[in-house]
Amino acid sequence: MSGFGKIFGGVAWSIISNFTGAAYSFFSVPVLLSYFGKQYYGLIGIALSVNVYLRILDMGFSSGNIKYFSAYLVQKDKTGLNGLFQSSLFIYISIAAVNAFILLILSIFCQSIFKLSVEESEIFKQLLYILIVTSFPIWGANVMEQLLRSYDLIAWQQRVLLLSKIGQLAVLLLTIILKLSIVNFFALNTFCYICIIPLYISRINKLNLGISFIPRYHRKTIAEVLPYCLSVFSFGLFQFSANYLRPVLLGIKLGLTSVTDFRLIEGIANLILMLGSSFVGVILPYATKAKTLGDKKAEMQIAGNGTRYISIFLAFLIFGIVLSSKELISLYVGPQNVYLAFWFNIWALSLLGLHNSALSSIVLSGNILKPIVYMSAFSSVLSLTLAWVLMDYFGMGGVIISNAVYVIIQMGYYYIYYYPAKLGYNSIAIFLHSFFFISLTVGCLCGGIYYVFDNTRFSNLYYAIFFKEIVFVIIFIATIYTFFLTNIERVYILNRIKNIKI
Repeated sequence: MSGFGKIFGGVAWSIISNFTGAAYSFFSVPVLLSYFGKQYYGLIGIALSVNVYLRILDMGFSSGNIKYFSAYLVQKDKTGLNGLFQSSLFIYISIAAVNAFILLILSIFCQSIFKLSVEESEIFKQLLYILIVTSFPIWGANVMEQLLRSYDLIAWQQRVLLLSKIGQLAVLLLTIILKLSIVNFFALNTFCYICIIPLYISRINKLNLGISFIPRYHRKTIAEVLPYCLSVFSFGLFQFSANYLRPVLLGIKLGLTSVTDFRLIEGIANLILMLGSSFVGVILPYATKAKTLGDKKAEMQIAGNGTRYISIFLAFLIFGIVLSSKELISLYVGPQNVYLAFWFNIWALSLLGLHNSALSSIVLSGNILKPIVYMSAFSSVLSLTLAWVLMDYFGMGGVIISNAVYVIIQMGYYYIYYYPAKLGYNSIAIFLHSFFFISLTVGCLCGGIYYVFDNTRFSNLYYAIFFKEIVFVIIFIATIYTFFLTNIERVYILNRIKNIKI
């Protein structure tokens, strides 16, 4: 399979897998909210937010491993490959122990930190105990995923991951049918991911790379990889904080009700986030190989065309959802929550910042990371401080506004300084032609369609969504095809359509 075919396959299956995960998040929220109630569902939100935030303990190895696994594979260095794999297993198991210890301490003081009742505190502790037990196999599986991605098996890995997400859908149904408790639901839901680990082990063994699954610390290998990983960890720490501390801050300052409001729109936002974040992990191995081989042409293709394709996808996804956000939220969690559409739209539009995924892959494939660390620290601290202050005035909306500020600061820094000064790119051209004009055009289309249908009365919400979206899709396809694709791309698409067999 060609490099383009592998990238396309990886992206396609990542989107399918992430869409399934996002669909689960989307549909599970109203179901679980109705089944467990607003207060108890908020416990799941806090537990998952705390556990996700502890992913910063990864210390940058997720990106570092993919970068160096890819380089070792290009160089056919099996010794370095196995050394990094064993060392990563050793480090990740150690991280799992730290993860478990932090969750254990949190379980002791959770009642006072999150202002929980005695009953809520007991349930929350059990949720944390489940995360403690499962942290060890889950952290270990991360290394296996990184190796499979580096070996261009992204499509296969995403198909396997899809199985776990289908399992989560089954658990959701069983919970309602069998009337399972919140603890039983959480345990089965977490176990779905652990079930696919044997498939990872089997696939890696079939690659004949001389990989050993016995954790072992290789000092020389880690000495080579660690400086890069720590640089990624440094700015990753602040990015994680800006993203995943928001519901925790809400829980501390405003209580479980605000966390639940946040989670209601997070279910829809996660659909965008999961699909939009499909690209970095897929493109990073190829960006690393382009860097290793000194292929500047391939690097520029990733920077320019990659950003354009991602921008087109995000514009379609985000503006398509924003167009019908009121109807979607009304159907999703009830008409009494339509007021959340305003905050959701701000959140969704800020996710256009994901368009730089291709450029981020190039950045991570290199070693010029120190400037990013400083800017991430500044923008994250500013964002979280702003969130804490704005919650007094806008409630849950304060964390949405602060996140939008974070995205704007980051984008400004990259395009004004980092891309031209550190990578030598014509960042203004990339920004305008690969992102801004596309987003502005699609945004205007969205606004025009909304204006036309604003005073139209439909017999039900499904008709409103259907008619608005069908008009949007038709005009979007015609506009993108006419103005934002090259002749070669148009010919390629027409040939693919002609070859479709009915």
